[in-house]
Amino acid sequence: MNLRACSLVSAILIIAIAPAVAQWMHYPTAGIPRTPDGTPNLSAPAPRTPDGKADLSGLWQPGATVANRFGNGQLPPEWANIAASLKKPLPYRPWALELLKARRANNAKDSPSGLCLPLSIVHKHSEPSPRKMLQFPGLLVILYEMGAEYRQIFTDGRPLPVDPNPSFLGYSSGRWEGDTLVVQTIGIRDDEWLDARGTPL
Repeated sequence: MNLRACSLVSAILIIAIAPAVAQWMHYPTAGIPRTPDGTPNLSAPAPRTPDGKADLSGLWQPGATVANRFGNGQLPPEWANIAASLKKPLPYRPWALELLKARRANNAKDSPSGLCLPLSIVHKHSEPSPRKMLQFPGLLVILYEMGAEYRQIFTDGRPLPVDPNPSFLGYSSGRWEGDTLVVQTIGIRDDEWLDARGTPL
C-alpha cells in the first residue's frame, strides 16, 4: 500500500471513530444529591445503607493530587510515589533501597503493569483509573477498570485465614469503627510493587 492510500485509510478510520464519542450514554446515577445546576453536591451528607453504615457504593477515582504524583518523576530518586506527601523519604531497609534503585536504573522494565500482571493493592490506590464499589451486607466488592480485576472485602465479622494462599490482592476482612471501614489484608505476594516507582513490599 502506498503512502497516499495509507493516509486515505487512516483519515477514513478517524472520521468513522469520531461520532462514537458523541454517542456515549448519559445515565446520571439516581439518588445522588445535586446542586440546583444539576452537578453532584459534594458537600451533601454521605449516603447511608439500610443498617446505618456509610454507603461506599459508586464510581470512585483518585483526586488530582494523587493522580498527578503517579509516576510523574518530580520526586528525588530515593523517594517513592507512596511517600509523596511525606516531609522525609521512607526509612527503607538497605536491601529495599538497593532494589528500588535497581528498578529505577533499569527504567522499571520489570514493572507489573509492563508485564501485564495485576498491580498491588497499594499501587492500585494511587493509579488514576476509576474503580467501582459495590456494597452489600457483609461484603464490599471493588471493581478496578485497570486490568478488569476485583477485590473482595468481607465485612461479616469473619476472621482472617490462618495460612492463606498468597495472591496479588490477598484476603481482606474489614470492620466498621463509626464511619471508618478498617480493613486488614493478609496473603499478599512478597514480589509486588507498592507504587509505579518500584517500592518493594
